[in-house]
Amino acid sequence: MKYISTLILVLLSISIQAQDYDEPGSGYGCISGDCEDGLGKYVWKNGDYYYGAWREGKMHGKGTHYKGNGNIYTGFYRNNKKNGQGKLVMSNGDIYTGEFVDNMAEGYGVIIYSNKTTYKGNWKGNKKHGKGTWKHFSGDMYIGEYQNNLRHGKGRFVYKNGESYNGMWSYGAMEGQGTYTYQDGTQQSGIWENGEIVKQ
Repeated sequence: MKYISTLILVLLSISIQAQDYDEPGSGYGCISGDCEDGLGKYVWKNGDYYYGAWREGKMHGKGTHYKGNGNIYTGFYRNNKKNGQGKLVMSNGDIYTGEFVDNMAEGYGVIIYSNKTTYKGNWKGNKKHGKGTWKHFSGDMYIGEYQNNLRHGKGRFVYKNGESYNGMWSYGAMEGQGTYTYQDGTQQSGIWENGEIVKQ
């Protein structure tokens, strides 16, 4: 049976608390604007900096946060946490654009990996969860349901050679009722367990 690769998405979660300001002229803390209730630029000693909206001393509203590790987030914050629409460009080349809830990718979002593999669909807690479309750079494609980053529920996997499986999945494996279609058009339909057909 064909080997189905599983990508495990790890999105780095960023939780930043605005710190007490350093002494004036130190080059750290709020270096310009209003970092209490307005627009301002705040610089941390580790090299991170944020420019954007503030409310009551917290990142709140739209802004851009540059991390010392190379990650860049542009989008909305609420009480120091990413909430709403945003774009996270990671230092490894992966790019996520979509919804965030309390620093987590949650709701609808699109990720483009550095190797050009893509996923467009629903997220929960930084994981693929719900309906989505995954396209591997090799040409393989999956359209269907996910749970905790794994294919789970009903979905269709199409291999780059034209063969396909359409049916039920359980935690990444073909499991339950499904139909496998070969290149010559012949089909195997029945009950699958752990990627193998056990009853036709």
